[in-house]
Amino acid sequence: MGFNLVHLFETGLLGFNALAIVNEKRVLRKYGLDRPEAGSMEPRAQIATFLHATRTFLRYPLVFANILVIVYEILLG
Repeated sequence: MGFNLVHLFETGLLGFNALAIVNEKRVLRKYGLDRPEAGSMEPRAQIATFLHATRTFLRYPLVFANILVIVYEILLG
């Protein structure tokens, strides 16, 4: 029971999963992060753009990575 790269990968995957499922209307609107602003260098706008990109562009890679981790844990876990 040690620390290895697989655990680091799983930690990152869990973090990206959490970012991908955050609800725009209920959670992000309270903090003004529901709409990304293109070209703005403000930290709030960059965070909103990052969250939007995570939900939009990483949807299918996250599904694939989750399937890989599940299969790995079933076979070797």
